[in-house]
Amino acid sequence: MLDNELHQNGGVQVMNKPSSSLNHPLSSEMCSSASLSVPSTPKDGVVVKVSHVGACYSEGQMRRKRIRPRFPGIRDTSLCSGVEVAGTIYDVSNSLPNSNFCVGDKVILFPDEDLANSGYVEYIAIDDTCKVLQVPQNISLEVAAMLPGGALSAYAAVLGAKPHVEKLQQVKSCVNVLVVGGGGLGLWTIRLAQLLLGNLCNSVRLFVADNSIDKLLTAQDHGCYDIVHWNEEDHEQYIVERTLDACRGGVDVIIDYVSSPRTMNRSLKVLNRFLSLCLVTQEGLIMVGGNSMKEVSISLNALAAKQQSIVGIPKGNMNQLRDLVNFVSEGKLSPPCYAVFPIEDVNQVFDDLCECRITGRAIFRLGNSATVTDNQ
Repeated sequence: MLDNELHQNGGVQVMNKPSSSLNHPLSSEMCSSASLSVPSTPKDGVVVKVSHVGACYSEGQMRRKRIRPRFPGIRDTSLCSGVEVAGTIYDVSNSLPNSNFCVGDKVILFPDEDLANSGYVEYIAIDDTCKVLQVPQNISLEVAAMLPGGALSAYAAVLGAKPHVEKLQQVKSCVNVLVVGGGGLGLWTIRLAQLLLGNLCNSVRLFVADNSIDKLLTAQDHGCYDIVHWNEEDHEQYIVERTLDACRGGVDVIIDYVSSPRTMNRSLKVLNRFLSLCLVTQEGLIMVGGNSMKEVSISLNALAAKQQSIVGIPKGNMNQLRDLVNFVSEGKLSPPCYAVFPIEDVNQVFDDLCECRITGRAIFRLGNSATVTDNQ
């Protein structure tokens, strides 16, 4: 089965928390104390009260390491990463110069490496306010929580693919783009491709490949051109032929969020070779998210002979995150389907994610009044 997508950006500094590795279980007393205490406000910094957090963990990692998330008041859990955080300003340092932050402001946090290993806590102290982005009132915190993680990764991927697609549009009537992975990253990619690459039914056709039929049907509902079932129980050559049959003319650009040995080797087989027409020279391009934990062996001789390129999806930046906030606020970008769950259901939700029983995004709401809601 294809691994689910895992966004591995980092986050802001978290104060007053116990140090621990990802695989080191904490006692319930330590978790409760660390999660519910309010840290001191850093000089020139702020404290954010977390409201919503995204669930973004790979099925493969959970299976191998038996990792479970740590949340306030949830027992028998271990530390794990969290890069999709939204909340409100709880306190502002008196020494913060030219502060535009006020208590109660809705904010999201730009992810860097500290937050990835912090675990989920209810209050986060941030000493660098450049990593805090205010959210307009017309964006809900549950939607805002998705932007620093999956949405930002997908935005960086589409921006990276766009120049390549535009060059090919000069010599081809239709450019085929294949997204490997129909989870949250794939759905955000569909939405952003529709925004940045124009009408997909005209000169750009976006396909989605996944092992899960439910995820593919969800991707189809979100407006991709077509879906390709990569059933891992089928013969490999049959999957390749099925992909080429669906993507008539071959695949010009592949955005592979899984990046496992199986998906990479398959992608290289369906990717078009070097193209040189009308003074426009363009190679087949694979953009990889690097979310698989396995090493991939690639023949450099074959890559050079076909003049194909493999590049990593760049990490998004603060300006791009600001773009996403503006797109959503202005109604230019709609979030993919998601469901909001009370934090008390965390273990069941991650079990469901592991078994692919949830399509779209899962968002947790902290607080006793949390209820399950769905956005289709």
